[in-house]
Amino acid sequence: MTRAKGIVKEEIINKIISMIIQGTLNEGDFLPSIRSMSSRYNISRGTVLVVYKHLESMGYIQGFERSGYRVVKNGFYASQHCSSKSDQSPFDNPVSKEEFSQQQLSKLMQKRPCKFPPHFIKRWVSNYDNFSRYSSSLSPGYLQRFLKLSRGLVVEDTPLLLCSGHQEAMTLIALFLQQCGRKKVIIVGDPCSPRVSALFTQLQFEVIVVPTDHQGLCVEALPAITDATLLCMPTLHYPTATRMSDERKSRLLDWAAQNRTLLIEDDSYAMLGFGKNISLPLYSQPTSVEIIYLTELYEVLGTTYNVAILALPQEYINRFTELNQAVSSVYPPASFHIVESFLASSYLMKYLTSLIEERYTKSQLAKHICTDQLPTLNVNYHEESGFCYFSAIEKTLPAELINTVFFPVKLSSGSNLDTTCFLFPFSLFTLAELEKVSVQLPSLLPHYEPALAKIE
Repeated sequence: MTRAKGIVKEEIINKIISMIIQGTLNEGDFLPSIRSMSSRYNISRGTVLVVYKHLESMGYIQGFERSGYRVVKNGFYASQHCSSKSDQSPFDNPVSKEEFSQQQLSKLMQKRPCKFPPHFIKRWVSNYDNFSRYSSSLSPGYLQRFLKLSRGLVVEDTPLLLCSGHQEAMTLIALFLQQCGRKKVIIVGDPCSPRVSALFTQLQFEVIVVPTDHQGLCVEALPAITDATLLCMPTLHYPTATRMSDERKSRLLDWAAQNRTLLIEDDSYAMLGFGKNISLPLYSQPTSVEIIYLTELYEVLGTTYNVAILALPQEYINRFTELNQAVSSVYPPASFHIVESFLASSYLMKYLTSLIEERYTKSQLAKHICTDQLPTLNVNYHEESGFCYFSAIEKTLPAELINTVFFPVKLSSGSNLDTTCFLFPFSLFTLAELEKVSVQLPSLLPHYEPALAKIE
């Protein structure tokens, strides 16, 4: 069975863009003729023309009459309408390498928007009562049970607040910090999510970036600032896949107590931490430090029905509730009720068991790819996570897999000029896709053929 024309077209577009990005195709290089591309991919000449026109509209190539299509700029550029003025370039608004990588990663995350078992969704949707069961509040009982099961957290007496996503929860926290009398200083680990950093910058917070190493946040590099706020991921830092040791966690809590620091513990990437190797969050430890615990169910449920959970100090709950009411609809979205029904259903344990088994199989294959097949220099890997992180010399990796399988990560503190850090979010791929990557790697790695020969 032949592949759909749209899929082949997208593959060709992504491949050529990747080759331009990596420098395999340089400015001034001509692409293969429409006829040769048509023969190579067994598609019509019209489809090849559509591909080239699309790349031209994005600013990567330009068509020349009787000559063909040529790479006009080696980089990441959004399409712009040319002005009638001859001195105005169509590349006035460049898209940075980091932004392009984030865009490609976001597309990958949207591949599996819903992870619910199909039979559960069909059963839930078929019950009309589910659509009329709106209320202004949701019972936190099932979420409390799930947090205890997955993260070892006992939160029966802790106020829980639900948000429709991670960014919404972070926005609520930022609004609270603006009003609570603390300094408008947020300390984050390197690298920090661009969206989170942009949020606090927009609200005129001073963002201080602290380096991380193979054990997570470098406590000794934390600034001596009182009444600030620290956003940290001690259990599993994203995207570096590092985990704080108990000794470093203890030093972090001592530093926070000494400087009256409010901790925001983001535990979002450890939600499938079941098993004997479970790493307990800071929130579960007895301490005088105020901690806002944040997690989400993306890894369990997908992007469409995601729910972010905030566990708050008792004295914060009233203010957070007021802010949440001010920025949210009176009635929670239907997705909240779907999540609640699923956590209460008989499907839950069987589903979680299969999910964990699937992730373990993927993690073993990802470990093999990173440690045995790729020319990596350092690899951060945990069986309980859905991603790993490694450094490598970029030109030794196949260009086809960069920004499609392996995503470059920029560190604010800088890194070795000869190496690049990469995120490998293997849980976002199917097992068949990972096996395909593993099978194809040996033929992609040994040497690089001339640019046009790789397309021809």
